[in-house]
Amino acid sequence: MSNMQLVAITRENIAPYVALRMEIADEEGRRYYQTIDLATAILTQGSDYVLQDEDGKMQAAVTIRRKETREDGLLVMMSAEGKDKKPETNASLLRAVLATENTNIATRDTRYHVYNPSEVTLPHTEMTEMGFAEIPGTYRYKREPGPPRSGEFPHADRAVERGYKTLVIDDSYVASDPEIFEKLADIYNRAFSNRESVTPSTPERMRKNYEADANDIIIAKLGDEVTSSITLSYLGDSVLSPQYTCMRRHWGTGSVDLMCRHLAQLVADRWNVPIIGYAEARNAASWKALERFGLTRVEELMIWERRIPAGEAFTI
Repeated sequence: MSNMQLVAITRENIAPYVALRMEIADEEGRRYYQTIDLATAILTQGSDYVLQDEDGKMQAAVTIRRKETREDGLLVMMSAEGKDKKPETNASLLRAVLATENTNIATRDTRYHVYNPSEVTLPHTEMTEMGFAEIPGTYRYKREPGPPRSGEFPHADRAVERGYKTLVIDDSYVASDPEIFEKLADIYNRAFSNRESVTPSTPERMRKNYEADANDIIIAKLGDEVTSSITLSYLGDSVLSPQYTCMRRHWGTGSVDLMCRHLAQLVADRWNVPIIGYAEARNAASWKALERFGLTRVEELMIWERRIPAGEAFTI
């Protein structure tokens, strides 16, 4: 892997890169990519690279994101995934990516988070040799098909009593509230401003999500104010509900319970399929809410972490 070159993704090479991402994704990921404008999302985030061999052939899809943490440190999140689903091959690809960090002096306390490729767990021995330790990263949740059940969404009625209402936005609603996508992007960015792994959104991305045939957006309102939102993506055999957002001043009102109860009823009426959700392991409030909404934890997705104190060099 020593002759590999790490190349940034631009408009010039986005088309073959999207094809690579689609090829190496698992089935759920592939179906989700089909619900969004993947090329625009990749170019907007600006965190994708490709490992190319000497012949210029794309061998691995790579993401590298750097984000300041609340503790005035730096979090470097990365993944490297090739077509070969063998753990050892993906570990070699990762090593080629990490080599680009070699001898870098950390100007502040730095954490490296490496994510396993889809359907692959990187080999423990090789990751340990590179200084990484395995930690919980994300929990996967599932709600069985069916309408809202007794005990689920316990605070929804409280929101109704306070005057909150929910609706699925459509073209007529967008016409009546032309700034809706600006509002949704603002709510999203405020809600996740402290989340290390979330990239800020834009009104354009919100509009593209809305326009995708497989997607719907449910919002909660109090009077004329949009207070929260949730996007759902129909994947054929399930519905993925990636994230819900709520303005801080509306926390504790039950509006998110009301919105998610609407989601459960909508999914039951239209498709009667399971609802899938994910929550970061460090975000207890998020995964406890999913459990309150009737979702059950079905998988723990691990990540690899390495810490570099300020003043020390990253070496492998």
